Amino acid sequence: MSHDLLGWRKVSSVEEWQRLADLSCTSPGYLNLIAYGHRKASPALAKRIEVATSGAVTKEQLRPDIYGD
Repeated sequence: MSHDLLGWRKVSSVEEWQRLADLSCTSPGYLNLIAYGHRKASPALAKRIEVATSGAVTKEQLRPDIYGD
């Protein structure tokens, strides 16, 4: 799985990661599972992450099986 959420995770402070989780209506732990490829974001969560990151991480990157070409 290749997407920018892992890159976002690696450069984020604990506070920034918590804020992303809050804005995405999930937990930092669940974001970690998605970032490291252990879980897939639901379609709704993928959209919320896209909005929370202002498009830096897209729903297409997170769920190419649903939103891909």
